[in-house]
Amino acid sequence: MAPPFIYINGYPGVGKQMLPNAKLLDNHLLIDPVAAVYDRSMPEYQGLRKLVRQGILSSIATSTSLKDVIWVFTDSQSSDEVGRAAVADYISAAETRGSPIISVILMCCAEENVLRLGAASRGKNKLNDADILLEIREKEDLYHFGGAAEIEIDITKMPVHYAAQKIFDFVQKVSSAG
Repeated sequence: MAPPFIYINGYPGVGKQMLPNAKLLDNHLLIDPVAAVYDRSMPEYQGLRKLVRQGILSSIATSTSLKDVIWVFTDSQSSDEVGRAAVADYISAAETRGSPIISVILMCCAEENVLRLGAASRGKNKLNDADILLEIREKEDLYHFGGAAEIEIDITKMPVHYAAQKIFDFVQKVSSAG
C-alpha cells in the first residue's frame, strides 16, 4: 500500500499550516493562481479551481517519483455540494495512488480563531475578515470523512508541538492498523 494522504481540514486561520512537518500542499497553492484570474464571486472561479486541483492531484497520484512521499493537504471544505465535490477529488487521487486517507479536523473556539485569523504570519491572499469567518463558522460545517481514520482535535489552548505530536501518533496508529 502506498503512503497515506493526510487531509487536514479546518476553518480559515485555525492553524492548519503550522502543524505538519512533511510534504505539504497548502490549499492556497491551489487557490492563489485561480484568484489571480477570477474573483471568487465569478461563475468561472469554481471550475478553474477544480481543474487546477484535479491536475495537481492527478500528477501526484500517478507520479513514480513521488510514490513514497507522504502527502499532507490542508483545506477548509464544508459539507455542502462544492465542499463534497472538492473532497471527492482527493478521494479519487488517493484511490488512484492506492493511498489511504487519514482525516484530521482541527477546531478551536471562535474567539481564538478570530485572533489567529488576524496574525501577521498568515500571509497575503488569505481570509482576514473576522466577520466573514464568524459567518462561515455559523453557516457551514466542516466536511467529515467519518470512520476510524479520522480524528478531531480542539487546538484552542494546545501548543503547536503537542498538536503535531497528536497528529503524528494518530497517523502511526491508523497506519499500523491498516
